[in-house]
Amino acid sequence: MRSPIVIGTGLLVSLIFNAQVLAQSTVQLPQLTAQNSSQQIFNKNTKKLRSGIITLQRTACFGACPIYKITIFPDGRVVYEGERFVKVVGKRTAKISPQAVRRLVAEFDKVNYFSLPSNYQGGPTDLPSAITSLTLGRQQKTVNHYFGSPNAPQALTALENKIDAVVNSQRWIGSKNEQTPNPNDSNSTQLKVNRQLWNQQRLTNYRFTFSRSCFCVPKATQPVVITVRNGQVASITPVNNNEPVDAELFRQYNSIPKLFGIIDDAIAKKASSLTIKYDPKFGYPTQINIDYNQQVADEELYLSISNLEPLK
Repeated sequence: MRSPIVIGTGLLVSLIFNAQVLAQSTVQLPQLTAQNSSQQIFNKNTKKLRSGIITLQRTACFGACPIYKITIFPDGRVVYEGERFVKVVGKRTAKISPQAVRRLVAEFDKVNYFSLPSNYQGGPTDLPSAITSLTLGRQQKTVNHYFGSPNAPQALTALENKIDAVVNSQRWIGSKNEQTPNPNDSNSTQLKVNRQLWNQQRLTNYRFTFSRSCFCVPKATQPVVITVRNGQVASITPVNNNEPVDAELFRQYNSIPKLFGIIDDAIAKKASSLTIKYDPKFGYPTQINIDYNQQVADEELYLSISNLEPLK
């Protein structure tokens, strides 16, 4: 006959306590759901998200495709920049929640964005592109998706559309009837917006680098540094040599207000082609390309303005 097993009081209490702890631990184990999995993505990127930026840019096509760019910052700030064939030309700002930004980051994660090719090209010509980018900490990725490409995944198109939907870009893009089809209308609006931005700076003392490309004498095309004091040209010096500059050759271009006047004149004359780029901070034109008449040779004008520096 076997002897009965005797358990001491202390051992019995210990066994009971451990059993209770084990039972409680089992009950409190988290359930791995899709929601928790998505939350883990957000938590994983929380630190990086502080320096993260999402962008979507839609480019031109052979036709009236909306041309604009959207930038989304980690805190939910949204910057829209409309260029052409949109209801709103120029810059607008808006706000979405940081949680919405995180959900967008999760959408990038779902399509394995950092593993996608950087370019999707080929296929029919004359279609627009959608250029997206995502920066998370030191990770940065840009994908150029040409709409004619047969290789682009549908998930990428869905991601691009999702960005538009989250920021409600339709309020700026507008309907077909609201979009600006006339390039001169677009240029006039851009000129008005950027001239106002420049005037808000109240800069009367500044310098900038200027160069011109045209069918004209060589001395008129040399890069120069133009210094303006109290709204008047103070000096014009060459960039590449010490030869004296003929100031008369630059009389039409020796201040930012005069450069705005060049754009005004091109719009008034209904130039065949007019392309302008503006500095987003100060509003001054950085590039002015004008073809006054496509039927006439050698009357094109290309102006470049850079390195603008406010002076005391």
